[in-house]
Amino acid sequence: MLVLMFVIIAAVCIAADLPSLKGRSKRRDLMVYGVLWIGGMAATVCTLLRIQVPSPLLLIMVIYKPINDLVASWF
Repeated sequence: MLVLMFVIIAAVCIAADLPSLKGRSKRRDLMVYGVLWIGGMAATVCTLLRIQVPSPLLLIMVIYKPINDLVASWF
């Protein structure tokens, strides 16, 4: 029930903001806005449903560690 209420509130907020973003000159703004809204909604739904999601910091560490080791081996 809480998730449904959140989705309804988010839909109302999107509907209120969407008219100002329509138009050819703001197409990229609209795409960024959509990606951020989807990410935010997904994070909120996961929190409401108590779904354990690993930290995005772990992904950054997995990518950074080999590069850091390579640069450290040079010096």
